[in-house]
Amino acid sequence: MNTISSILKEMQTVCMDVNSEEYDSFVQLLKEDRRFFFTGEGRSGFVAKAIAMRLMHSGKMVYVVGETTTPAIQENDILIVLSGSGKTAQALNISERAHRSGAAVFMITTNEEALQLPFMSGGVRIPAATKYRHEGEPKTIQPLGNQFDQAAHLIMDAAIIDSLAEGKTNEELRKKHSNLE
Repeated sequence: MNTISSILKEMQTVCMDVNSEEYDSFVQLLKEDRRFFFTGEGRSGFVAKAIAMRLMHSGKMVYVVGETTTPAIQENDILIVLSGSGKTAQALNISERAHRSGAAVFMITTNEEALQLPFMSGGVRIPAATKYRHEGEPKTIQPLGNQFDQAAHLIMDAAIIDSLAEGKTNEELRKKHSNLE
C-alpha cells in the first residue's frame, strides 16, 4: 500500500504543476466543433486511445491515427499527439504531415522545446519524469515513462470533463458507450 500512496503523491505534485494557461487552452480546444485525431507510441498510444474514446463519448468526431477506419486528416482538423520525450520520430513525422494538411497540431509532452516546433499549434507540458531521467525531472519510484503516461491520462480526462462543464450528463455520455457486449 505504500507504493500506491507514493504514486498518488507523485501524481498530485506533477498534475498540479501543469501550467494553467496551457491546460485552459486544451479545454477550449476540446470545446471546438472539429474532427479530432489522436496519436502516440507505446503506452502513450494506449493513453491516446483511451482519451479518444472518452472524447467520442462526449459527442465529438474522433479518430485514432493508424486505425483502418481513420480518414485523411484535413484543414481545420485537430491532431493531438502524446509523446513524453517530444522527440519520438513517428509522432513528429505525423505532426509535420498533419500541419502540412492544414490541421492544428497540439502536443502533450514533458519537452518544452517540442512545443516550440514550427508545426505545433499548441500544447501542454507535463512536468513528469520520462524513461530518460533527464536532469531536472521529478523523482519517481515508477519505471520508464509511467509518471508521464499516468499524468497525461489524468490531465486530459480532467480537461474533457471541464470542456463538458456546461452540458452533458452521465446518461447522455452513456448513450455513446459501446452496447454490443
